[in-house]
Formats: sequence, C-alpha cells, structure tokens
Amino acid sequence: ERIGEDPDLAGIRIVDPKGAILRSSKPEEVGQTLTGKERLAEGKALEPTWDLLGRTVGIFRPIPNQPHCTGCHAPELTTLGFLNVRVSFPAIDSEIARQWTVMILAAILGLVAAGGLIGLLFTFVVGRRIDALSQTMSRVEAGDLTVRVAADDRDELGRLGKSFNAMVARLADARRQLENRYAEEIRRAENLASLGQMAAGIAHEINNPIAGMLNCVRSLLKGVKDERQRFQYLTMLQEGLGRIGRTVGHLLNFAREAKPQLTGTHLPSLLQHCLTLLEHDLTARKISCSLSPDSDVPALLADPYQLEQVFLNILKNAMEAMPDGGTITVTTGLRRREAGPFVEVRITDTGTGVAPEHLPRIFDPFFTTKEVGKGTGLGLSVSYGIVLAHSGFIEVTSEVGKGSSFTVALPAKRDEGQ
Repeated sequence: ERIGEDPDLAGIRIVDPKGAILRSSKPEEVGQTLTGKERLAEGKALEPTWDLLGRTVGIFRPIPNQPHCTGCHAPELTTLGFLNVRVSFPAIDSEIARQWTVMILAAILGLVAAGGLIGLLFTFVVGRRIDALSQTMSRVEAGDLTVRVAADDRDELGRLGKSFNAMVARLADARRQLENRYAEEIRRAENLASLGQMAAGIAHEINNPIAGMLNCVRSLLKGVKDERQRFQYLTMLQEGLGRIGRTVGHLLNFAREAKPQLTGTHLPSLLQHCLTLLEHDLTARKISCSLSPDSDVPALLADPYQLEQVFLNILKNAMEAMPDGGTITVTTGLRRREAGPFVEVRITDTGTGVAPEHLPRIFDPFFTTKEVGKGTGLGLSVSYGIVLAHSGFIEVTSEVGKGSSFTVALPAKRDEGQ
C-alpha cells in the first residue's frame, strides 16, 4: 500500500499462480481473481498489458520459489506467484521525452563538433593551399612565368596544381619562342629608328646654318656697298661653316670608334687640367667648382685624350645647365663592384636637372634638350662610346630643379710600371 502511493504507479499487486489477488495497493481487490487480458494462463507471466483508456501499462514478473521459502511453501513449486505493477503513461512519456532530449542534444553536439573539425581542416589544409594557388596565379597574371605551386597526385587540389604548373610552363615556352622569333625584327626596327633619328638630326644641324648662309650669299650677290655690313655677312658665313664643320667632326668621332691608345693616366691630374681649360667660362658664368681626389686612386691604363673629351663634355653640359650660376663638385674614389675594383669619377651640379622621361635617351645620338643651335646631341653619345671602349660605364642620376650627377666608372688596372 505504501509503494502504491507513488504518483507514477497506477497500482501494484501480488497474485498466486492461479490469478487470485493476495495483496494490492487497492484493498478492495484482495481475494478477487484476474480476468480478461490480465488472466494468467497455466501459471505463466503475461506480456505487458496496455490500457489505453486508463493510460496505464501492466507488467507481470514471476516470484520464484527460493530455498529459504521452502519452510512455508512446497519445495516442488517453482513459482510462488507474480508481481503485477501498473505504471501510468505520463511517467513513461516523460522518460521517453528525456531520452529523446538527450539523444537530440548529443546529435547536435556531434554535428557542431564535426562542423568545427571540418572548418579547421579546410582552414589549415585546404584553405592554405587555395591561397597559395591564388597568389601564384596573381604573379603569373603580372607576367612572372617562373613561379610554380607545390603539386602532387594525392587529391584534386594536387592534380589541379600539377595542371596549373604545366600550363605556366607552356606559356613560358610560348613567350620564349615569340621573343626569339621577333628579337631580330625588333633589333632591326630599333636600328632603323636610330638611323632615321640620326638622319633627322644631321639634316637639322646642317640645314639651319645653310639657310642662314644662303641669305648672306644672296645679299652679297646683290652687291653690298657698306663695308661694315659686308664684313657682318662674311662673319656669319664663317660661323655657319664652322658650325657645319663641328657637326661633321662630332659625327666622324661618333662613327669612327677610334681604338684607345692606352698609357699610364693619373685621373686627378687629368681632371685638374680639364678644370683649368674651363676656368674662364666657369668664372664668367659665376660657377664655383671643387675637385676632391682620393689619394688611394691608382693610375689607369687609358687614353688620356679620349678621357679628357669625356670629362670636358660632361663639365660643359653641367655649366650649360646652370645659366644663373651654381656649384660643380668633382670627386674620385675606388669602389669594388661584382666585376672587380673600379675607379669612379663623379661630377655633380646644382643645375636644372633632367626630366625622368628624358634620362633613358640622353646617350642617344642627336638627342638634346637644349635650344636650337646650342647643342648637337652628340657629346654624350661620343663620351658613352669612349667609356665603353675602356670597358667602363656611365651612371646618371638627376632630379628636376636640383641637379644631376654623372658617374664615370673605369676598371682599376694599374700602370704596368707601378
């Protein structure tokens, strides 16, 4: 009776093998015999009985005859009776609901954990490989056909990388073939362009003085009685012929490519000689000049006359870049480069500078930014050829409004007598 007070139990009974109720949580049932669905068959326990109207389920469990029970019961009996418990549906429903809740929560947690693991796998394995492939594609798009991605045959991304590498290799081969095929045509076009530019420069430098000289000749043919005017026309003819002669001389020097006559040359002395030749012009233009030679600079095997022409051309260009005066600084030094030690002469001015778009062309024949009649555009071209014949090179840096710096680098080969 006390057990039957549990709210989850609809009733509890003890019955004998014939179905007579011996004990019950409901006293009025004692002595009655089970009937209907609950009727026992040959002393065997029934399957669970469901009462849908009463929302209960009945469970029968046998009570076996234990050795300590033989004092009150015949030993040949195997089953003394049955325990019949009826449980209400709400308790079962709540337990089922609890079990479902546990299973659903476990499933959700499993899905979240699986999603997290997949996300980590994608981020640290797949994502990094995709990022690497994307970066490589960007470099290829920018024109770098030497890059490759790590590729293998373990998965689809590896096979994709392998195919990508093969494609880039084919593109590199195609570009190389195109470059080789059209390199000669490009060189021929560049030569023709240089030739055309040179022809135009020659025509310009010669045609202008010829036009003036023709005007002078026409005036003289008409008869000029004024001796002073006649002398002026003859002077103009002389200047025009001199200008044509200088242009032809520069052109011959440019085309001749005379082989340097190498001899022991001391650069500081040569530079001082060049500055002495220009001393009058420097003073007239209000330009100060300083020479700072390095005592460690060795004598070179070079052609002093050709190098003098180089330094004079660069110094004259620096002077013309400072119409209102300024400063020229000349320094010498020894510098070790990949090809070996080089003696460097740096000539720096505080002039107008060279525009960035003009820097790549300053050594082209007949290229000049000076006014008409003030330059042939051959000085730096001739200087470049002379330095190149001495196995050296010229470097130029410039900034508009602040000035330019020319560095002439020559191999540091000591005189054989030293």
